[in-house]
Amino acid sequence: MAKTKKSVKVIKKLRSVSMEDSLPVVQKTKRPISLIAKIILVVAIGSALYLLAQKYRGLFLAGTVNSYPVSRWELNKKMAEKYAKTTFEEIANEKILTDQLKKEAITVTDQEVSDEIAKIVKDYGGEEAFKTALTQYGLTEAKARESIKQSLSLKKLIEKNNKIEITDEQVKKYFADNATLFTGKKLEEVSADIKNTLYQQAIYTKSQEWFTGIRQSAKIVSYL
Repeated sequence: MAKTKKSVKVIKKLRSVSMEDSLPVVQKTKRPISLIAKIILVVAIGSALYLLAQKYRGLFLAGTVNSYPVSRWELNKKMAEKYAKTTFEEIANEKILTDQLKKEAITVTDQEVSDEIAKIVKDYGGEEAFKTALTQYGLTEAKARESIKQSLSLKKLIEKNNKIEITDEQVKKYFADNATLFTGKKLEEVSADIKNTLYQQAIYTKSQEWFTGIRQSAKIVSYL
């Protein structure tokens, strides 16, 4: 009886081992990316980088000379050597004026700028002559608008703090002192233009006096 039980145990063990050996071993493995997928990925990344480089190359390159790159750093260094102090002064003046305009609550609308440009274009004799003048002075239309807006702002500021009057005596004197400019004209024909000219001159003089005082009181520190 003992032998029979022992035989049964041996048979069961043999069956168990036999079944384990016959079953395939299943292992979890990561599926590798195919070669084609890798190539597509590399090409896509390369194309994206190339397009970005083309779009933003101006941030790093100023240009090329016989295929030799001229970096922005090199250009800025040269420009700084020549124009840094002058440019700093211009920026300082602009900031001083902007600060004063805020304090005085003075603003100039786009319509006011457009109206002033229309007057200037008329004085020049037309749009083409005006654009030619801008080119001669190295100005774009956007830069001209900015400059005119600044001038109108300064004019408003001076008018707010100064009473400027042009008398008839001043007009007559100007007419007499500049007779060659008014050949064949009568005083009454040009008095309005003369008065406007004298008014603009007075605004300019007052603005120079005002700005000199403001500039002297401003705290400006340069590390150039």
